[in-house]
Amino acid sequence: MKEINQETPITKYHLQELTWRDFLRVFMPLIVLVLIPLGYGFWRTLYGYSSFGPAAAAAWGKIWFYIAGILVILLLLYTYRRLKRAHTWIHVYSWGLKFHFPPGRQRILKWEEIVGITSYSIKNSYLRLAKRKKNYLILYSERYRPLQVHPGIHDHEGLKKIIKKHTYNKLHPRLSQAFIKGKTLPFGDVTISKEKLILPKVEVPWDYIEGISVEKGVFIINLTEQNTIEIPIRKIVNLEILIHLIKTEI
Repeated sequence: MKEINQETPITKYHLQELTWRDFLRVFMPLIVLVLIPLGYGFWRTLYGYSSFGPAAAAAWGKIWFYIAGILVILLLLYTYRRLKRAHTWIHVYSWGLKFHFPPGRQRILKWEEIVGITSYSIKNSYLRLAKRKKNYLILYSERYRPLQVHPGIHDHEGLKKIIKKHTYNKLHPRLSQAFIKGKTLPFGDVTISKEKLILPKVEVPWDYIEGISVEKGVFIINLTEQNTIEIPIRKIVNLEILIHLIKTEI
């Protein structure tokens, strides 16, 4: 473990880095924005006290101190959010992955420990004008509960390609050999054997299946009677391996 911690990562993926440039460009102007009403409030208080007494000092500066207080709270909330995002990152090593979640939690996964990957995208529309696509990536292992990569991580697609490449290079041969030997393999909501395809509510022999396809985030099973069964790919693990086994081994 000590050697693992000392190794330099090959690639780093951050949710949102926090640098000195961010401090100068973002936080300094925000701090100045907070100090303006605070300083003006002090000036009004001193002026009121020197000219009209304590009552005027308390009344004239109060509203500006309230404004400064609200701005301080907003600044603290924004700072907390930026720190939380800055401490969310994934490092890629030759042996696997290191996840870091705030406040200081880490998860380490070797490539051979990953037993499943689920990836899918969701498009959200706001007032039918702005469309935003969110990419989801979930890693399954026997070591941890499912680990979800934050949808906003930088270069999400590039990270997904790296993880799938390293994981499937080790996982695909193992699953192929197990299937050839006659074992039943689960892929989330889809399970396959040499004889049939097993779904949560139905089992379909391969003779009744004409083909499979993936369209718009849905795994489609075409049946001989011109019927189809549709399963969202977010409910399927190792989709690419599943498709390859069906097309090459069935």
